[in-house]
Amino acid sequence: MTYCSQCQIVHGEEHRFCQRCGQLLKPAPASATRACPRCGAPTFPGQKFCTDCGLPLRLTTASREEFAPQARTPLFYPRAPEIRASRRRRPGFALGVVGLVLLIVVGYYVWGKLGSHPATPPPAVVSTPQEDLRREVEKLAEKIRAAHLNKDINKWLSCYSPTYPNLGRVEGQILELWKNYDVREVSYRIANVQQAGERQGSASIVWSIQVFDHRTHDYTLLRPAYKISLEKANGGWKIRDSKEETGESR
Repeated sequence: MTYCSQCQIVHGEEHRFCQRCGQLLKPAPASATRACPRCGAPTFPGQKFCTDCGLPLRLTTASREEFAPQARTPLFYPRAPEIRASRRRRPGFALGVVGLVLLIVVGYYVWGKLGSHPATPPPAVVSTPQEDLRREVEKLAEKIRAAHLNKDINKWLSCYSPTYPNLGRVEGQILELWKNYDVREVSYRIANVQQAGERQGSASIVWSIQVFDHRTHDYTLLRPAYKISLEKANGGWKIRDSKEETGESR
């Protein structure tokens, strides 16, 4: 069997020259041959068909590659990085769960201790008779203050007992005061509150009354101080008598 080294075409023994390029054919060296996959006959590089069995040599090579074993797909996929990261954080999660359980246990223990000992109610505040009378005197002083600011004679009279000495004269003096002056500010200070029995008592009141004179268009500050006697009548306390600290009846 002869072989053209230029065209790489195998010729029969009857050919002395290449049928394509006309080059002198030479016997092919044994090192350049290879066996046919089907019949084992020698073949040469560039040969398309086996000269003995006619097997297409290039197709055979392709078929070998086609039927080559392929890498088998793994049955289990590798773990994702997120899953590995979550597993690394599991110790912190476990510690949080343990801390929550401990907190619940401590809370239950404290609740049991508190529940076994009922809270003692605070002692009731017991006021003295002088404190009760002081609140009543403050109520009377507030009513007198509102009566001066609003020029309400009925409210002013409701603070005095019907047996108050010369109540009509004192009422006239109050009306004359309101006629000539405008009462702008009224404040007071209560002291020396004392209760004598269930229906009588006494206290001291110092007034600070700022008035505006319509005739002189000027302000005047009045600071009278009284020692008042109180009596309880018809469920409320009234002023029974009053005297200025100088001793003059008022």
